[in-house]
Amino acid sequence: MTSSIGSNYHGFSDLAALKKEAAESPREAIMPVARQFESVFLNMMLKSMRETVGEGGLFDNESMKTYQGMFDNQLALSLSQQGGIGLAESIAKQLAPEGSALQSSLHSQSAQAAAIKPPRDDS
Repeated sequence: MTSSIGSNYHGFSDLAALKKEAAESPREAIMPVARQFESVFLNMMLKSMRETVGEGGLFDNESMKTYQGMFDNQLALSLSQQGGIGLAESIAKQLAPEGSALQSSLHSQSAQAAAIKPPRDDS
């Protein structure tokens, strides 16, 4: 089953589709749910990072804050769909049953990622 989650901004229709998919086939919905959770986490992280920046200046108004929030939501969703920070894979590994196809594919992906580490520069 292919995830019906959109690649755009979080919306109620996307969350409803994810809920329906999870109810129909819980095992196949593990990765899309984990990616959505990672997206929410990244969004919270971006929001916290934005709050550390001082206010003021030319672009400091409510409409700019609205657009920055929309941008951060989309950025978090895009990052999580492209691999993110690895949180979704860790969640999926814990939730997937042992011996399942998802479990084995996640283990092989993590082994490949470990093998492709950049060389250290000890100079």
